This record gives sequence, C-alpha cells and structure tokens, in this order.
Amino acid sequence: MPATRSAVRASAPAAARPAETQACIDKRERILAVAEDLFYRNGFAGTTMDMICAELGVSKPFVYYYFHDKHQIVETLAWRASVACLTTMKFPADDMRPAHLKLAEGLQRWVAACVKYFRSSALAFRVTASLRPEFRAELRKLADDFYADLGALMEEGRRQGKLTFEDTTVTAMAMGGAVGFMYTWYRPEGRLPPDELVARLTATLGKMIGLRPVSTRTTATRKPTHPRRNPK
Repeated sequence: MPATRSAVRASAPAAARPAETQACIDKRERILAVAEDLFYRNGFAGTTMDMICAELGVSKPFVYYYFHDKHQIVETLAWRASVACLTTMKFPADDMRPAHLKLAEGLQRWVAACVKYFRSSALAFRVTASLRPEFRAELRKLADDFYADLGALMEEGRRQGKLTFEDTTVTAMAMGGAVGFMYTWYRPEGRLPPDELVARLTATLGKMIGLRPVSTRTTATRKPTHPRRNPK
C-alpha cells in the first residue's frame, strides 16, 4: 500500500454562480433533496425532470436554472456522497497520534458518513453505468485514494503492535464491502436508529483488524479540506 496521504489534494473551489445568495443555495438544496428521494424510490431511469418539478411544485425553468438536466443532478448527489465517505481517512499532517487512534476515528467517520448519505451512496452504486466515463474515473480516483489511506494506517498500526490482521488488501476490501454495500441491506426506517447502527458497524470493522475500543477525539480533530466539484 502507498504511504498515507496526510491531506486531501488541493482543489480549486468550483465557481457556481457569482455572489450566489443563501436563497439560491437553499433552492438548489431543495431540488437535490427531492431528486435524491425520487431517484432512490424510482431509480434513475424511472425518474424524469417532470416528476422532479411536480414533486417540487414548480415549473421546469425553476429547476433548469440550477441544473442542466437530471444527469447533472445525479452527479452532484453522487459526488457529494462520495467525497463525504471517501475522505474520512484523511488527517492533517501535524496530527501525530498513533495510527490506531486515527484509524478508530476514521472508521467511525466513514460509517457515519455512509449512513448520513445513504440514499445518495446507493444511487451512486445503482447508476454507475449512466454516469459519464470521466466522472466515473473521478469517483474511482477517490476510492483508490481512500483504500490507499486506509491500508497505510492499517499497516502502520500493525507495525506498532496495535492491530492484528493478515493480508492488508483483502482485509481492507472486506471492510469496504461491509460498508460500501450497505445499500443492499440497510433501511433507514429499520429497527436500529442511525447512531446505534454507526456504533455497531464501527465496532464490527474494528474487530476485523484487532482494534480494541478506544476513545476517539472526533470533535477535537480539524476537519480535512474536501475537494469540491461542480459537475457539468
């Protein structure tokens, strides 16, 4: 596994609309929230712009002012979810904590992000074939970086005698499957509330690498800078 990336690659902020007001931001978020729910319930092919407009109670020009088409909407949702989930193993260069402590925090952040962005994450998996090749490549790069960071932390923790597992790649991919394919079995309205699911699944991942329960300092750790993107 490559060495740990200590910070997310610098990415120039996407220039959305000059001097975008809070009202505009709120309208964009409203469109995204409605579209996310429709995509999740009906699928990408089964959701039309007419359906999105009807659910919002607006005319098409309202939606087209903010998004070119439903492909841009779905890419916006997929990118947001992917960045939130796949940058959780990033830590500032001056974070000198042992690897197993950073890993404990990273695993909790990873699971929490996947639960929070569950619908968009499920959408990203289900509509992969409908995404532009260049956009798929960007998502693949995010995933590759994530597994490189995860693997590097795992190996460092094992060298320090804090973790126990055999093959790094196999174990990391097994962990990724347990979380990444959550959309096949998790239901937000199920018996476990989100916080409890996050705690249980995080503990399960920890057991896969011999990580003993530790107290993380999520609130005290500076948040890494996330890459931003404005799909075209």
